[in-house]
This record gives sequence, C-alpha cells and structure tokens, in this order.
Amino acid sequence: MNKSPQDFGIPLLTEVIQAPPRAVPAAAPAPAMETELEQELELAPITHAPITGWLDEEWTRLEQKISERVLTQLLERIDTVLEQRIRESLAASVQQAVEEIKLGLQLTLEEVISDAVAQEIDELHFSKK
Repeated sequence: MNKSPQDFGIPLLTEVIQAPPRAVPAAAPAPAMETELEQELELAPITHAPITGWLDEEWTRLEQKISERVLTQLLERIDTVLEQRIRESLAASVQQAVEEIKLGLQLTLEEVISDAVAQEIDELHFSKK
C-alpha cells in the first residue's frame, strides 16, 4: 500500500499510538473559604495537567461538559443546604407563631372567664335582693 505525503502523519488502524506521558502538577493549597455557604458546600479547587494542542471547538465542548457537571453537582448541594436553612427558618417562625397564638388565646380565655364570672356574680347579687 502506497502512502502519499499527505497521509504520512495519519495512523493506520493496525498501529498502536502511545499517549504522551501526563505531567502531574503539585497540588496548590486550597484557598480559605470566605462564606458560610461555601463552607457548607465544601468547595475545593481541582487541578489537572494542562492540555495543549486542542482546537477551540474541543475546548468549547470540554467547557460545556464541565459547566454542566459542576452546575449539576452544585445544584444538588445547594438544594440540600437550602432545604436545611428553610427548615430551620420555618421552625423558628412556627415556634414564634405558636407562642403568639398561645398568648392571644390565654388573654382571650382570661377575658371570657372574667366576664362570665362577673356576670354570674351580678346574677347572684340580683337574685339575693
């Protein structure tokens, strides 16, 4: 089989292509977490070996895949954190509302009972006369 000069760099199906060795960079120290939400989400930087020789199209596809994956993971974590915070806020609000209802009910009962007792006392005084 004749190879033309144009086909010289294209491997055949029977050829094994060795991948270039990957350099592993030293891990950078994680930056200090600035907000409580970031602490709860446990965000940490991920480092990998640099990729060279890619076309813009390949970078765009990689960026899209990474963006989708990161957003999915963050949304799952954020949902959990938000649910917990909403539960805590609602519990405090419900507790406050219950206390207000109890106080209002107690005042109303005291007033109704006082009025009923006063009315009975008046009726007893009028019946004695």
